[in-house]
Amino acid sequence: MSTISTINVPFHGANLCIVNHDGNPYVPMKPIIEGMGLDWASQFTKLKKRFSKGIVEIAIPSKGGEQSMICLAMHKLTGWLYSIMPNKVKPEIRDKVIQYQEECDDVLYEYWTTGEVKAKPRKQVKQIAGRISSEQQEAIKQLVLNRGKALPKEKQAKAMITMWSSLKSHFGCTYKEIDSDKFTEALSLAARVPLEGEYLPKQAELPTPKLEIDYPLTWYPDNFPFVDMCFYKNGQLKVTQSMLTETKSPSKEILSKLESAGYDVTAAKAEIESLRHTMIEMSWALGQIASFAKMKDVVNKTFTA
Repeated sequence: MSTISTINVPFHGANLCIVNHDGNPYVPMKPIIEGMGLDWASQFTKLKKRFSKGIVEIAIPSKGGEQSMICLAMHKLTGWLYSIMPNKVKPEIRDKVIQYQEECDDVLYEYWTTGEVKAKPRKQVKQIAGRISSEQQEAIKQLVLNRGKALPKEKQAKAMITMWSSLKSHFGCTYKEIDSDKFTEALSLAARVPLEGEYLPKQAELPTPKLEIDYPLTWYPDNFPFVDMCFYKNGQLKVTQSMLTETKSPSKEILSKLESAGYDVTAAKAEIESLRHTMIEMSWALGQIASFAKMKDVVNKTFTA
């Protein structure tokens, strides 16, 4: 049988409650929703749709007997609170909604863990020496709200919880208690906390380093001054066999640079080496033919003289 006990929590004129349900804290939602000035029916529909895993119907003892109430697990309360967009509610309840968002979950948690909330002088709520000002508090709050509202609706509550939790974890206190000299740091942290569902623009790709592969036609006269540029025709130059087979080659230099850059150019290198080798063999064969022809001419002249 389930063990039920309750803790009454006064909160800005409203009587809220925490229910101990088998050792876990649950919060009756109707008093909170009506205390904020919201419509119970529409919020109940939202609870069933978006917080179904955290709600349970509990029979709570009261003076008039047991009263069945829809309760939400306390650890899900912050998510529900920040699912309410202050700029979308009626102006006359906006301040009340914000007040609940800022204080309600903390007050309930303190009652659950300590049984009370230590009273804080009203003036100190606005400004405490050494703490951020009310204007700075508002700036942080608006940053969190705006980042959250920019996300898909189903991601908003979780995102806001993430940002508030990051601030509290980093500074060891609520955002209202952050030291004044940490204001800029707090803004920066709230602005850069990674959020699920947030669009991250694709980082601009760095331009690929340009390979220095510039070999204009003037490369030949620059490297071989004796090349006759006047013979340039149909993409050809008048060059010697040794220039094509024995000296440096622009084609080989290009392939070498591509290879150094990580490209596999073995096929192109093999082709050029094969052409150079064929050129050498053909040049040798032509030389031998010329020698035999010259020798034959000498022999013929000798015997016919």
